[in-house]
Amino acid sequence: MNFQNLTGELEVFYNNHGVQLAGINFPPKVELLEQLKTKLENKIYDAGEYFKIVDDQEQESYVLQCTKPLKAFEKVFLIDHALSFRYTELHTAIKQVDRLKNILKYWNKKQPLFKIDKVYYHTEDFDEMTLETLKDVKPKEDTLAISFFGNNINSIDEVVNFLNNYKQIKAIWLNGNPVAENKEQLLLSIEEQCPQIELVDLSFTSNATEWVIRYVTADFDTKKANSQEPLNYLNLSGRNVLRLKSVKQISNWFPTLRVLDIKNTKLNDLEEANAFFSLLPNVEYLTCDLEVEDVLYELHKTNKLNTVAPHLRLVNQRDIRYESYTPAKEEQNDIQLIKQNLFKLTGNYRLLTSDQMDESAVWYLMDELGSSIQHSDTPNVSVVPFLYLPNGKIDDDAVAYSILFPIKDIHEQPIFRDYLPGVDEAKFRSYRLNVWFDIPYDFILNGYNEYKKKLHNLKIVEPQIISKPIEYLPKENIKVITDLEMVTKNLTLPYVSFTLDIDEANLVFFSAGVHDDINQKYADKFINQYPHEYAIISKEKLANTIQSTFGEVAWLQETFNLQTQLPLFMGAYKTKEIQHLNNLWIIKPPNMARSMDMVVTNNLDVVLRLIETGPKLAQKYIERPLTLRNRKFDLRFIVALKSIEPLSVYLYKTFWIRISNNPYTEDVNTLSIYETHFTVMNYGHKLTQIFMHEFIEEFNKEYYPHTWEKQYESIQHMVRQLFIALRTHQPDMANYTKNRSVYGMDLMIDSNGFQPKLLEMTFSPDCTRACKYTPTFYNDLFECLFFGVENQNMIQIFN
Repeated sequence: MNFQNLTGELEVFYNNHGVQLAGINFPPKVELLEQLKTKLENKIYDAGEYFKIVDDQEQESYVLQCTKPLKAFEKVFLIDHALSFRYTELHTAIKQVDRLKNILKYWNKKQPLFKIDKVYYHTEDFDEMTLETLKDVKPKEDTLAISFFGNNINSIDEVVNFLNNYKQIKAIWLNGNPVAENKEQLLLSIEEQCPQIELVDLSFTSNATEWVIRYVTADFDTKKANSQEPLNYLNLSGRNVLRLKSVKQISNWFPTLRVLDIKNTKLNDLEEANAFFSLLPNVEYLTCDLEVEDVLYELHKTNKLNTVAPHLRLVNQRDIRYESYTPAKEEQNDIQLIKQNLFKLTGNYRLLTSDQMDESAVWYLMDELGSSIQHSDTPNVSVVPFLYLPNGKIDDDAVAYSILFPIKDIHEQPIFRDYLPGVDEAKFRSYRLNVWFDIPYDFILNGYNEYKKKLHNLKIVEPQIISKPIEYLPKENIKVITDLEMVTKNLTLPYVSFTLDIDEANLVFFSAGVHDDINQKYADKFINQYPHEYAIISKEKLANTIQSTFGEVAWLQETFNLQTQLPLFMGAYKTKEIQHLNNLWIIKPPNMARSMDMVVTNNLDVVLRLIETGPKLAQKYIERPLTLRNRKFDLRFIVALKSIEPLSVYLYKTFWIRISNNPYTEDVNTLSIYETHFTVMNYGHKLTQIFMHEFIEEFNKEYYPHTWEKQYESIQHMVRQLFIALRTHQPDMANYTKNRSVYGMDLMIDSNGFQPKLLEMTFSPDCTRACKYTPTFYNDLFECLFFGVENQNMIQIFN
């Protein structure tokens, strides 16, 4: 951008905002800059003079229509923000529910990117053919479902006769006909006289069998209805399921049922309530009407819920057993719908000052006018966020807007913007458009299945443990150079002293990050880092290091780099969605610590939009972590690498416990609450301290007969495999015989089989607590790594 010869207040305005203006490609026109300055200073919202919102109910969308001709780059308009929040504030930020519902009312479904007509087998369609009689209708012999929607059929007797003449038919649609006006009478007549009919319009008949339940769950796919494949999910929403003679049989037909949708089902009396309860013995996730949720909550309050539904975890994505649960209200459903669709229309920005960048992005929703602008790959306007700084700096007077300016000549026509400006196919544009459009998934699923097959078939033979001498320092007159105060204070070995002169040092122990040329600089010295160890300390490299050696391992959650593996992640997400498996993911930046900028979500739209805020990894969330005191915890171990060839790795005996402040739950309303889903409380949160001996005692008591001793063995096995993977993936590391390294290893334990799960490896971890509770920590570490002295605090992994 080149604004020259600016003077006075306009020059000041440009100096305060020039970086932003360059970043948004603001047109280099002085007249446009003056307009922007004037409108910001005087809060002039004049877009309504040039545009109007059209509510296109037929296309089910809002459209912003230009009402006056506009030349490219000659006008700029301010757009206000209806909502601004950080992700951790999402739940509390949603206040103007009715307004937000209205802005988002057409965004509960996506437009197809490509129109594909679904083929229904064994189904015939006689819809809207002005039929008054069925006498001339002759279905095929293999027809199982038939539709007469929108005709003029008015005789129940004729319908019954027709169905008895074609007894292969199991489902019929008659809605939109006079005969269906008395639905209950129609249903009763068909039930009594046509026992083979299992579905009339949306309702099951009392004669419904396993076939029709599979049929409606499979979206009216007769092929899948005839399958005997075990199902863990049933969609019985609005199907009058309690009408069945054999409701209690459903749990026998589908013994693996875990996820049940039974919305629009009323419990009118005790008999219907008992029939409903018979569906629940194995159900974990239930979707139902709020009245039914209230019934289940009352059962919980009277300690009867476990008798009816012992495995039930979430009802309408909420945890009715959670201590902060409150009875559902209709507004809560509205809020959930808003949260589900909000990220289709939000934008984002980060605040940047001269000395730091925000830890997390600010998300915003434009007002009704801005939110009405539809997407196009060939837009005619640019719409970008802009932070107005009236005092020339980010302070309490700074105000965020969006600004709109035409980039083409516009006449009286709809306005379009690009929802993904600057994103091309190299950045997976077509995949990321899935936020707004349904895209074909066959190709994505095939690619993911091939990827999984490749991992499954990967067979690596563990390399032989080679026995050869390890090089050590002599225990006399050793000079250490370090920038770590913890080392200078706590390393007290009699044969060690400290120096500031790198040339006279025998041992270098720096906190700085790893550099691959470190051994060229310090080739004659022992040093506390390895070239290439980024293969495990980099979040984005760790999964690849492990998978390239072992394929899939039980101790690492499925992980994807969204910059390079987005299609694979989407394949994993869609696979779980199709199979109705838990789809919670934790999205984290590869280069931040302390849980900063991490998000837990089951919403694919959120994941795809988070990519805009910087590089991200997606890792399958451990939805059922082992808990202590009903709270989520993770463990920090110190791991010491002495040698790659032979492999020599140690766990420090003392480990540390980090625990969340709130009881753990999968309740959807808690997903953005830091103190429920994260355990790092050292920075600005209440910190609960649990000592190792307390933890082991409580662990053994709570999880008896499983013991910490058994658990520790599985953790050691995980560490063993990790370093075999490192040696296999980075064989050149074996050439560095004077190198050592110390890592922080964070892990959780999955309640499913007490499986340890590796979270991350950290180079040069903060060892303040280690020194506080074990004053000999650095003596133990240095003796073992650099002088070959074994001690009871260093647990050897490879014997």
